[in-house]
Amino acid sequence: MNIKTFYLDQEKTVIMKAYLLGQVESIEWCRKRPAILILPGGGYEFLSEREAEPVAMRYLAEGYNAFILYYTCNKRYPAAFINASYAMYKLRLRADEFGIDKDKIAVWGASAGGHLAGCVATMWNDSSMLETIGAAPEDIRPNAAVLSYPVISGITNPHKGSFDVLLGKDASHGELSRLSLENRVTPKTPPVFIWCTANDDCVPAQNSLVMAKACVSNKVPVELHMFDEGPHGLSTCDKITGWNDYFYRDNCKTWIDLSIKFLAKYMNV
Repeated sequence: MNIKTFYLDQEKTVIMKAYLLGQVESIEWCRKRPAILILPGGGYEFLSEREAEPVAMRYLAEGYNAFILYYTCNKRYPAAFINASYAMYKLRLRADEFGIDKDKIAVWGASAGGHLAGCVATMWNDSSMLETIGAAPEDIRPNAAVLSYPVISGITNPHKGSFDVLLGKDASHGELSRLSLENRVTPKTPPVFIWCTANDDCVPAQNSLVMAKACVSNKVPVELHMFDEGPHGLSTCDKITGWNDYFYRDNCKTWIDLSIKFLAKYMNV
């Protein structure tokens, strides 16, 4: 395995960390691996390390080259969205260098990172963003999205803290609605895998439900898993990322294998 760290901006403030598996020349599949862009959570205020490298390593073990984006925090929209979109653009632009298939790139995000991943999945053709980074829509659109206990709506059971950072505490109903991802899903949204817990007392499960409903309404392939109980921020649901026994959830842990099967189906991995 090779680990590379590089900056996405001239000011050297936005970092992406690449975890690259070695090529196996005798196996055709390994020459161009699928890739996954990891967007940790943290309420848009900080980046959770618990939702960074441990998640990347799990996908790495399944043959994915993984890329963690340390996107801009504590700045209003569209700062983080521009970071994530530009990261997708760079992955496709440098696909040969990274040994990845540019047509098999998924995005993963947890909590507020799930909202950011959802932004990339639903707003990849945003004209203002495309003009800012100088890319075409197909350069940004992920081939699939995995959303872990995601922040989705600024209207329906919102996680107020995330939207306060994104839009300010005085955001209008219209502004909140515009960044509510259930309103941004279209038939061109890529396949979406979602999981959460029913008793999440930080980001209500209704967020996942409204996103899944929007996907169904637009005939977007979607898979939703709602586990009966578990705290917010489960990450890999084990001792590697859990603070205590309450975070060790064997039932929820299955989300990783389920997501890998989903990606294999819809990205032809």
